[in-house]
Amino acid sequence: MVEAATPGGSGKPWETPASYAQERVWFASQLVGDAPVYHLVTGIPLPYTVPADGVLAALAATVRRHEPLRTAFRLVDGELRQVVHAAVRLPVEHVDLAGRPADEVDQRVEEILDGLARVPLPLDEPPLWRAVLVNRGEADWLLLLAVHHGVFDAASEPVLRAELVEQCAAGAERRAPDLADLRVQYADWAAWQRDQLAGELDQLLDYWRRALADLPLVHGVPTDSPHPPERQFTGGDVVVDLPTGLDAAVPGVTRRLSATPFALLLAAWVALLHRLSDRDDLVVGIPVAGRDRPELAGLIGMFINIAVVRVRVPAEATYRDLVGVVRAALLDTHEHQDMPYQKLVESVVTTRLPGIAPLYQIGFNHMEQGFSRRPGAVEDDLALEVSGWRARLEYDGALFEAATAARIAADYARVLAAALTNPDMRLADLPVETPAGSQPAVAPVQPAGSTAQEWVPPRTAAEELVAGVWAEVLDRQQIGALDDFFDLGGHSLLALRVITRLSAAAEVELPIQAFFADTTVAGVAAELERLLAAELDELDEDEARRLADRSSW
Repeated sequence: MVEAATPGGSGKPWETPASYAQERVWFASQLVGDAPVYHLVTGIPLPYTVPADGVLAALAATVRRHEPLRTAFRLVDGELRQVVHAAVRLPVEHVDLAGRPADEVDQRVEEILDGLARVPLPLDEPPLWRAVLVNRGEADWLLLLAVHHGVFDAASEPVLRAELVEQCAAGAERRAPDLADLRVQYADWAAWQRDQLAGELDQLLDYWRRALADLPLVHGVPTDSPHPPERQFTGGDVVVDLPTGLDAAVPGVTRRLSATPFALLLAAWVALLHRLSDRDDLVVGIPVAGRDRPELAGLIGMFINIAVVRVRVPAEATYRDLVGVVRAALLDTHEHQDMPYQKLVESVVTTRLPGIAPLYQIGFNHMEQGFSRRPGAVEDDLALEVSGWRARLEYDGALFEAATAARIAADYARVLAAALTNPDMRLADLPVETPAGSQPAVAPVQPAGSTAQEWVPPRTAAEELVAGVWAEVLDRQQIGALDDFFDLGGHSLLALRVITRLSAAAEVELPIQAFFADTTVAGVAAELERLLAAELDELDEDEARRLADRSSW
């Protein structure tokens, strides 16, 4: 293995608070466990006459330049911290496919990518990426990479690609690489972001509380199956080609409607959601690049925030009308896009439904290129991505059948074609073949805490421990066995603090998934007791007797 060390470094890792974007992805990753939802994969061709060691040296040099490629995470009393290591071993395997038939090579590459995407990436062990270096022939290298989203975003891919290409070219030509010095590192930006937002959060929250008041709890798009009590994060995707010739029509339509291509494409998606759900109040989550300063353009790291776009569709609206509404919503969102998504959830969401993501469940993105998740790992109920002149629809397999997703994707192509051809067409007249419905196929659910119930005091030592920690963290005087953490004002970051303290007090590791499975005092206490019992089963008699005393806590 090649080691990528920081020149002149002490060799000791150092810590700094994680960015808001890293907090969001880290927390979401804990909920999905080992599912590869947040693993991004790509293949980078390197057509240079350098040996394998030369490619690895180029990769090592890039790892030295960018701290996120040497970063892991550590939770300290509910605060997530980046742990930047001065040096890491490069986790790279070498596969020689030189001389194999082209179709065999392509198949093997796809198999490697699928395997890489599913390799666990423990977030407390650097580096948070794995790679396979494939030799396809003389001067024909392909570096296949899987990186965790906590240290990498789509805009990082062209940075990594350009630097590796230049490093390999320099090695082949026996010269120094022509790369500009990095003015800042990712950790510098994360600290700067927190300082900048410290005085702006209240103002941003005021806007978002007004913008998202009385937000629908769940989208109204009919599903094939009810939402399960717990999100599965598994599904599939379907890709459709958009009608030929429409790409040439887009510039003219953007000028006539005074809108960006992003607004045109999103408006068509909103129009379809409106038709499918028969609702006028629609919510879509969109990624925000977060690289609004020039010195960030050349950095590898996780900068993406999630913004919530709320669109109220006018009665009897045409596509032209809808584009205007979407354009205005995007402008408002852009002006307030610095609000960290998890902070928004903490401050705005007062009611949660089991198995349903807060704020939004349907996503949209328009991008030219970049990393992608492998099929099978999904984050939203539905998420449409338009890239080039193709549309890719990800769908939650617990909710939608593949045939339904294919119809929705095909409907998007039809709606977009009709809307761009005739922007004055009424939304009600757009060609949609997927059956619509006024209500989604959602199992009857009650928001947590919506039913009044008698207060029940803690009944066991474990319940007393949980209630005591909650009272301290939430600043509450009296907490009962059936009280729900979120009903009492808890949120994700406070949950991390509670989990850390409970784990320390009980001397067991309480997983985040287990905490969120039942967020009542009784539910968390029962999980602590289960974990303790499982640990006792693995100990000898004397050690088990000592640890069993924890039952008094």
